Amino acid sequence: MPFRFLPIDNVLTYHSIRTPRRVNSLQDNMLYRRILKTCVLVIEKNTAMSITRTRNNVTMNRAFTSNCSTNCPTIREIVEKWSHRFENEAIPEPVESIEHIVAHVVGLKKLLDVTNFRDKRLTEDQLKELESLCECRLSRMPVQYIIGEWDFRDITLKLVPPVFIPRPETEIIVDIILKRLSYLQEAHHEILEIGCGSGAISLALAHSSDKVKCIAVDNNPHACDLTKENCSKLGLRERVTVMQATLEEDGTLTLSGNTTNLRDQSFAFIVSNPPYVPTKDILKLEPEIKIYEDLRALDGGIDGLKIIKPLIQYSAKALKPGGRLFIEVDPVHPEYISFFVKKYDTLKLHYEHTYKDFCNNDRFVEISKIL
Repeated sequence: MPFRFLPIDNVLTYHSIRTPRRVNSLQDNMLYRRILKTCVLVIEKNTAMSITRTRNNVTMNRAFTSNCSTNCPTIREIVEKWSHRFENEAIPEPVESIEHIVAHVVGLKKLLDVTNFRDKRLTEDQLKELESLCECRLSRMPVQYIIGEWDFRDITLKLVPPVFIPRPETEIIVDIILKRLSYLQEAHHEILEIGCGSGAISLALAHSSDKVKCIAVDNNPHACDLTKENCSKLGLRERVTVMQATLEEDGTLTLSGNTTNLRDQSFAFIVSNPPYVPTKDILKLEPEIKIYEDLRALDGGIDGLKIIKPLIQYSAKALKPGGRLFIEVDPVHPEYISFFVKKYDTLKLHYEHTYKDFCNNDRFVEISKIL
């Protein structure tokens, strides 16, 4: 079973059962912030070591045998030891966590290889690196941040804290858009993503379809930098443009350091995975989320609609006639959004459809611009 995050709202119930320990007090949060800084330093050091190994073109066989001691444990022993430790410490997905860390340390491409090489012994250097990364996992740092990358559909993204980690369910919205694109005859389609984070949606779209050109915006400069880095890594700089911009309460999208906005541009599609968790539920989130990820990418205000409302207003102006807006939302939101676009008919929007996530919750909405 692959390591997968549940949708944000499902996490509230899931971890209230599986995780007895919670980090609610200010003192605990300060402690974990100090742990975060330490873990980031460890990860940066280990990432540098991994890059050095890659540049030296170390083969897999040599990686297991160089400096190997019979005192070093096998992969099987490591997985057994740390999965039990993680389970005893109430770490979610204990087996998957250690398997991902092992694969990262020894340079395995697939989790299946962890089983195939289970009798191989680690080197002393690999063992030290693995133990330091496991300590980060014990502090509830997400595996995605520990290994520094994660797969999203058919691309691999670099991930660094606190930029929001893309969830598997968000892959569905990419599939929905690609299906819509397949019905259209135009040679190229301009797509705007609002709140790009690591760039997952825009980069997955551009990677999957040569027809797509994306503008990916985020108000977090670190998210923009990370999206640019992932864009370069995937060779998509010609078709994905990254901008720092802020979606204002009045429905305008203002470029950072600029008095103008994107009002004059129109798009075939607009897509967003905005903050939609109600503020009152933020402290109920699992420690992996509320301690390490940017809460501004999660907190949707009192009703979870703080960003969604201006997003709809902006899209009413920025979509081409017949264009589509796709939003990932909380399951309670589709009914309100449908009511909203009907009530404000001057927006000239039509509520098209609600789509389910992997847990059969209402998760995505599609809205069209009336011709």
